[in-house]
Amino acid sequence: MAGAELIGREELAEIQELFSREKVNLYRYGGGNYKAREFEEKFAAWIGVKYAHAVSSGTAAIHCALAGAGIGPGDEVITTAWTFIAPVEAISALGAVPVPVELDETYHLDPNEVEKAITPSTKAVVAIPMWASPKMDELSKICKKHNLILIEDAAQALGASYKGQKLGTFGSVASFSFDAGKTLHTGEGGIIVTDDKDIYDRAAEFSDHGHMHQPGLPRGKDPRRSKGLNLRISEVTAAIGLAQLSKIDTILSKAKENKRKIKDAIRHLDNIILRPFSDEAGSQGDTLIFRVKNREAALQFEAHLTEHGFGTKILPEALDWHYAGVWGHLLGEYDRYSTADLEALWPRTGMMLRSSICLNIPVLIEDAAIDNLVKAIISGAAKIG
Repeated sequence: MAGAELIGREELAEIQELFSREKVNLYRYGGGNYKAREFEEKFAAWIGVKYAHAVSSGTAAIHCALAGAGIGPGDEVITTAWTFIAPVEAISALGAVPVPVELDETYHLDPNEVEKAITPSTKAVVAIPMWASPKMDELSKICKKHNLILIEDAAQALGASYKGQKLGTFGSVASFSFDAGKTLHTGEGGIIVTDDKDIYDRAAEFSDHGHMHQPGLPRGKDPRRSKGLNLRISEVTAAIGLAQLSKIDTILSKAKENKRKIKDAIRHLDNIILRPFSDEAGSQGDTLIFRVKNREAALQFEAHLTEHGFGTKILPEALDWHYAGVWGHLLGEYDRYSTADLEALWPRTGMMLRSSICLNIPVLIEDAAIDNLVKAIISGAAKIG
C-alpha cells in the first residue's frame, strides 16, 4: 500500500544518520537531534502551510487538530457518516457531540446535509476526504456563512487536491496519517498542518501534557494553560517520515498511472457504477470505488475477487469500522442517538456503502497483475449479472 511498499534503504539511512550524531535525543524539546522538526518543516513546505506538528498517529493528529481549534464539551461537530471511526472518537473524547450526515454522490459530505444539520451549538465541520476531494468550495462557503471552523481530516488523502489546491489547506487546520494504508508510511504517526499560529501552539501543547514550550525555560519550569495528553512523535518515526516524504511524488504518480490503466479497462461495464468525482484530476490514485446493484451483489463480487487472489479495501470487508450506522457503542452515549435506529438515520449512505466495492491500487503492481485484476473485475461483473 503506497509508501509502505517503498520502505527501504533510504529510511534506514535516515535512522542511521540520526544515531550517528554525537548526541541522540529522541524527544524534540530537549537539545541535539531534531529529525521531527526537520520533518515538520519539509512537510509544511510541501503542503504549502506555515506550520506543521508531527504526532504519534493519525488519530492523535485529528485529536490535536480538534483541540487546537478549541473544540470542547457540548460543541456539535458535523462530519461524514462514512469515515474511519477515529475522528468521531476524537470528537467524543473532547466532550463534543459528533453529528454525522449523509454522503453525496462522490462519497463525501453532502453540503446540503451539512447546512441542514447546523444548530446554534454547531462549532465546526470536519471534512474527511476519502482518497479524493469533497466539494470544498461549497463547504467553505457554508462554514464562512455560519461562522464555523472548517477542519480537514485528510488522513486518507495526502497528495489529493481540489481545483489545483492541496487538500489540507482549505480549512483552519488539517490532519494526516502515516500508518500502513496511507500515502506515506512511518509505522505509525500523523501530523497537523495550519496557517494559524494559535491553533498550532494549542495543538502542540495538547500533544505534550499542556507544555507551552516557552523558549529559554527548562522543561520542568514550562507553564501550561490547558490540559493535554502524551501524543508525541519519536525522532526515529520522524526520520522514516523524511525518507518517505522524498518519495511522495513518485508514489502519487505511479498510483495514479496504475489506477488509470485499471479504470480505463473497465469503463465499458454497464452493471457497475464508477464513483463520480468533484475533481477527478486531483484525486489520489491508490483507491478505486464502484457500486453494484445491491449488498448481495457486493458480497458476491468480494468473494469472486478473493477467489482470484485480490482483496477489497474497507468496502465491503471493513464497513463496520467506517460507517456511523453501526456505531451504537459510541453514538449510543448521546441522548440524540441512544434510542435511535442508527441505520435509519443515514439510509442513503448505508445503501451506497453496502453496495460498493473499494479496491487498493498498489504502487508497485506489475502490468501482468493489472491485467489479472481487470479480468477478475470483468468476470465478477458478468457473474452478478
